[in-house]
Amino acid sequence: MRIKFLLFLTLTFALSCGAYKYFPKRTPKSYEEKDDVSGNVQVGLASWYGIEEHNNRAASGERFDKNQLTAAHKALPMDSIVRVTNLENGRDVIVRINDRGPFVKGRIIDLSYAAAKEVGLLGPGTVKVKVEVISTPNRDDNYFKGRYIIQVGSFKNKNNAYNLKNKLSAKFDNVDVYEYSLNSDKYYRVRLSSYNSRNDAQDEYKKLRKLGYKPTIKLE
Repeated sequence: MRIKFLLFLTLTFALSCGAYKYFPKRTPKSYEEKDDVSGNVQVGLASWYGIEEHNNRAASGERFDKNQLTAAHKALPMDSIVRVTNLENGRDVIVRINDRGPFVKGRIIDLSYAAAKEVGLLGPGTVKVKVEVISTPNRDDNYFKGRYIIQVGSFKNKNNAYNLKNKLSAKFDNVDVYEYSLNSDKYYRVRLSSYNSRNDAQDEYKKLRKLGYKPTIKLE
């Protein structure tokens, strides 16, 4: 009886081992692997603004209205129309570009309060999105390539900014002052603009360094 019982256990164990299959754990691919820019489609982080900025002047010159479907972008021409899709929930919204920004590293677009509400961005604050160009005032093959500028200084005092601009203009032809608002404060950036590539900006950057400035090259 004992022998039969042991044989039964051995047979049961052997059958269970033969039936077991190992299924390796699969790691799902994430859209984060595609965080790049291609053609007129851009993927990256979006944020939103509008409470403190409401009724301030946007970069387009118009009054910013947090209740309108608008957005800020660093490269697209003013009045461009884009579709923004929240890659977390699939919700999308069509907005008009009327401002510049965002001024936070790693973010590609700032949505107005109303636009952020449409795609479910208000709660998380930032989310991965896809930006697709629908139309622009002057059509271009690829706006997301951007252009490079050299920033020499940033001031709250407008006179200080223009004093530096006048000083630099004696040696450089492409100096401008870029005005922007951040958290209800107005700033004036003195810069040399613009260059098709980072390499194109390097020569002027080196000249500025020799003159004692501490410039930075940025993608506009």
